[in-house]
Order: sequence, then C-alpha cells, then structure tokens
Amino acid sequence: MVVCIIALIVFGFLGIFSATHRPLAKEAMDCVFRKMTLRPCNTGLDQRLKTIVSMKFMKHHKGLGQFIHKHFETISLILTIIFVVSTIITIISLFNFFAYGNCNGPTSTELCLLNPESYTNSNLLSWLFPPTPEQVKMVSGEGLPTIGSEGAPIRIIEVGCFTCPFTKSREPIVAEMLEKYGDKVEFSFKYFPLPAHKYSFEAAEAAECARDQGKFWEYKEVLFERQLECTQQETTEDLTVLYKEFAKNLSLNETEFNQCVDTRKHQPYIEAQKQENIGAGIYGTPTFFINGKVLVSPGSLEEFSKVIDAELKELEK
Repeated sequence: MVVCIIALIVFGFLGIFSATHRPLAKEAMDCVFRKMTLRPCNTGLDQRLKTIVSMKFMKHHKGLGQFIHKHFETISLILTIIFVVSTIITIISLFNFFAYGNCNGPTSTELCLLNPESYTNSNLLSWLFPPTPEQVKMVSGEGLPTIGSEGAPIRIIEVGCFTCPFTKSREPIVAEMLEKYGDKVEFSFKYFPLPAHKYSFEAAEAAECARDQGKFWEYKEVLFERQLECTQQETTEDLTVLYKEFAKNLSLNETEFNQCVDTRKHQPYIEAQKQENIGAGIYGTPTFFINGKVLVSPGSLEEFSKVIDAELKELEK
C-alpha cells in the first residue's frame, strides 16, 4: 500500500501537467482504495514500480539496485513517513503564520521563511552569506555611541535598524547579555537604516540628534518601545512631531533637537554608516560583531554566551 500511496502522490502531481501520467495516477488510486478496503491490489502496479526503480539504480550501481529491490517496501514506508511528517509541520506552520504572524508560534521571534519580512529584512541572506573576515575588518567601531567598560575584553558592535521588528525583538536579549557580562563588555550601536523598513532613515537621524545631547540610549529605548506607532504615521511631518514629543519627554533642549531634525543635520553621517555596512557585506539587522566574530539575529542569550564565553576563554590563554 505504501508504494501505491507514493505513486498516487507522484503521478497525481505529474498528471496535473501531463496527460500520460493520469492513467497511472488513476491506477494508483484504485490500488490504494483496494488496500484500504482490505482487498488485494490486482493491477500489479506496486511490483511494476519496484522493478522499474530497482532496474534504474542497477544501471548505475548493481549493489545499490539489489538493495533497493530487497528493501523497497521499507524504503517506501520511510519516505511516506517523512512526507506525512513534513506535511503536518507545513500545515502547523501555515496555521501559525496566518493566526499569529509567525510560522514558529505565537511567542516566537525566530526567522519565519513564510514571512515576507524575513526577505525584505534579508536576515536569511545574512545567515547564508555572513561577512568574510576581510569585510569584518571594514566595520569600524570608531565614533559610535557606546556603553560599558572602555577597553573591556569583549567589544560588541550591533548593526541595527530602529524600524526593523527583528532588531526590536532582540532588545530584551541584548539587555540580558549586558547585565550578565557587565564590565567585561564594551557595547556600541551602528546605524543601518534599511529601505525595506518605513522611516528607518528618519529614526536614525532623530537618534543621532538625541545623541548630540547625551541621550542616545534613552531615545533608542523610546524608538523601539513606540516602533509600531512611528511606522504607522502617514507622513514624515506627522513622524517629526512624534520625534519631537519623545525629545520633550526626555527633557532634551527642544530648540536644539528640533533644529537638528528639521535640517536633517546628520543625514550625511547616517548615509555613510549605511554604505559602510553594505560594503562590509551586511545584508540585514540585527547583526552583531563580537570581537570580530559575526552573530546574526541571535534568538537567545545562550547564542550570545556561546560566542562571548569562547572569546573570554581564548583571552585567558
């Protein structure tokens, strides 16, 4: 029956595009139906397929062909189980995606291949093609907003985007990491406004204006907390009003901040950082550089710890 089920799936699919496979699909369906009703399959389809497949393999490798012929039913059963399990996982993923917006479940922040955001954010590309050692050297930490212990053994640079949901989702993990390692870490943030994320450039400029007054980290926190509200603004004028409200709530000098934002004072600097990141082979955010080691969108504290602990151990030698 297993062979007939596989034949039904294969020939049924091929039959959509080719009329020559439809009789075989019909024969396979009849075979499956008979087996399900505890009647013998009188078409001989399963034996014919067994012979055809075995002979094809024997042409290339006699031993392999004989093995397949001998264990054809077992191999077919294994393939059927794999197909069924894959189908179940796909159905669950589709349900999670349409119900919760993430194929991995309602509380997951992991990369979901069904989510277009995964591609516009290019995290998949970042995982598949991380920056080379030569490109890593191009990521400069000079002049970046920095917290932690100056000259600490672990130097971390986060390349992030303020309107990227993935960057936002990693913020609690970053906070855990900084709390765990304390004065062992010097942590910097590097702007990478991605065109796929609405108002990403404007957000980076506003954060840099806040940095002028020593409130970068406080402003960064507000930008992530109210990320959805910011990206839902219809115009840049509405967005600017919101940014100025954030500055006022943080007790920044409003005149200085407003002038900075209105004149786009830091646009050249943000653009330069963006181009530097592109040149370094960074595709998406957040991407972390830990003493030159690349870590793309870590989903847990453990992922950070694995790299940091290895670096600390190496430094002790």
